[in-house]
Amino acid sequence: MERVHFDFETYSECNIFDAGAWAYAAHPSTRVLCIGYAYGDEAPQLWTPGDDYPDFMTYTRKYTLHAWNSFFEWVIWTHVMKLPTPPISQWHDTAALSCAMALPRALGQCGIALGMGDDVIKNKRGKELINLLSKPHKRNGEPELLQEMYDYCKQDVVAERALSKVLFPLTETERKIFMLDQEINIRGVRVDVPNVDKALTIYELAQADIRQQLIVLTGLENPGSPKQFLDWLVDHGVIIDNCQKPTLKALLDEADTYNTHAAIRLRLRLAKTAPKKFQSIRTRVGNGTRLHGNIVYHAASTGRWASVGVNLQNIARPTLDPASCIEALHAGTLDVFEMIDMCPIEALTSSIRGMLIPSKGKKFIIGDYASIEARMLAWLAGQEDKLEVFRGHGKMYEHAASKIFHIEIDEVTKDQRFLGKISELACGYGGGSGAFRTMAEAYGADISKGEGEKIKREWRAANPMITDYWSLVESAAVGAILKRKVFPALGVEFVVKNNFLWCKLPSGRPLAYHRPDVTYKRLLRYQQPGKDGCPDMQIMYSEMDYASVAEFIAESRHYGTKATPFVVPQIGFWGVNSKTRKWCEMNTYGGKLVENICQAASRDVMAESMLLLEEAGYKIVLTVHDEIIVEVDDDDETRTVEDFTRIMETVPSWAEGLPIKVEAYEADRYRK
Repeated sequence: MERVHFDFETYSECNIFDAGAWAYAAHPSTRVLCIGYAYGDEAPQLWTPGDDYPDFMTYTRKYTLHAWNSFFEWVIWTHVMKLPTPPISQWHDTAALSCAMALPRALGQCGIALGMGDDVIKNKRGKELINLLSKPHKRNGEPELLQEMYDYCKQDVVAERALSKVLFPLTETERKIFMLDQEINIRGVRVDVPNVDKALTIYELAQADIRQQLIVLTGLENPGSPKQFLDWLVDHGVIIDNCQKPTLKALLDEADTYNTHAAIRLRLRLAKTAPKKFQSIRTRVGNGTRLHGNIVYHAASTGRWASVGVNLQNIARPTLDPASCIEALHAGTLDVFEMIDMCPIEALTSSIRGMLIPSKGKKFIIGDYASIEARMLAWLAGQEDKLEVFRGHGKMYEHAASKIFHIEIDEVTKDQRFLGKISELACGYGGGSGAFRTMAEAYGADISKGEGEKIKREWRAANPMITDYWSLVESAAVGAILKRKVFPALGVEFVVKNNFLWCKLPSGRPLAYHRPDVTYKRLLRYQQPGKDGCPDMQIMYSEMDYASVAEFIAESRHYGTKATPFVVPQIGFWGVNSKTRKWCEMNTYGGKLVENICQAASRDVMAESMLLLEEAGYKIVLTVHDEIIVEVDDDDETRTVEDFTRIMETVPSWAEGLPIKVEAYEADRYRK
């Protein structure tokens, strides 16, 4: 089949960033301004409204279709051009190739990251042109600007084609997974639109009511203003730096008057962001009933999916019974919530997941991998005692606590189990006492520095295979970068090719780290007496310059110990920062590399089970973290929870011995 590279430029009164590609394409104002396209290596051409359709749009079977973020082109082709849409098997997304190599998802940024020449990278004027021509603007339709837009569109085709030639193709399995991802986004998941609309009404009423209560309580003109509220708190003897949620929550126990306590609680409710997801859902559904395009293929460098638009991966766990909350929503008034003594804002937060429902005549089956990354870590590192726990009673937190406190598992108290849980969550990838204490704080516990240090040391002593695995992986990565040879490390291997550090996973899929290098950090290792409840001498590390080593050694003598200078490797690479989403230089280390490997390998387990489920007739409508949500007919007696679980627990051929456990259930609404 012949390759064609193409790009749509569109106009709409709809904001695509709020509405998403599907609702954007369905909006009546949306139209195509032009299409840039190029067959093979030929010069790019242009289609504008009124022209005959290009050959690739009328004789589609002759071509493989290549675009950047091809889902957008798919929905525009289908809903705006209203032409027969070629099957997903003919579509190739060059942005997906970029993300699979841990490069930027944006076309221009990818070209810059790979050092492409100015003649093939994205036109930098594009964003400005889109603001002038693709959105309502007084300059819409100006001939000179339109000509610039046409040139920009053709240049995007040139840039996408150039990148498609240097980016590595997906493996056969990954290609199947990508196509399934597109099918899931096209399929979408049904939304309980009437209840979403009622939730929005309740949210507005509740917000107005909270504001009025705050005005009466504080006398403030605008209690939503952080400055006004902070000044009011100062007048009442409470001094804080900001009105952020963690700061205000910490004050609740300290507020010594009814007024300050009540005001803080109301201010926290006013600032609740979770109910705003109802508006995101409503906007993205538009005039339809389904949420489309909500999952992003290879959103993380490890290959994991993420949500776009409606972030279903970041919804607070319900504090109230979701079914009762949704039932209360039916009335659409605040009175009902007052009658049953239910906070409307909390009710909305607890019912968000329940707004996703099966299609008519169908039901959900939902499966969640239990502790899949922890199981993967134990399997990769060969930590047999943990594997036996996962294969047996599964009480990993009790097991961890028994090792830390040197007691039998049936002697573990509730508090000790909690510390065992925190140690498992915080210490598995090289986290120290600081990580342990931060994790504990997130769960509402205050752990001293000394106690955190002691638990960290005990956890590491109890998990020697895992701690050795960090060093083994780091050494293999450093060796591959410095020696330019293949270095194996228990199920994975590292090699440097084409200016990438590649980590070949057990599944065969590679992780990529662009422009890797190794530098060395100079440290001093010394001891000092235990502090803050830590009974023993603590091993301390300080970053030092060579010039100050002698002075430091001299100063450390009063401890009766010797400071030893040494160096540790620092692995550097270029990647997309997960918080800022910017392309920048980054560092990694053994524990972090192991985290990447475990997360990626766990994703591969889930991805392969998704393929098996689809083959067995389970239609996937959504994935959230380690969950898979499918639809089956209400009266289907062959597709059951038991069969669904069996398929999800199928161990891939490359993961022999990995203990997989899935918790699955039927539901008439999405819940967790």
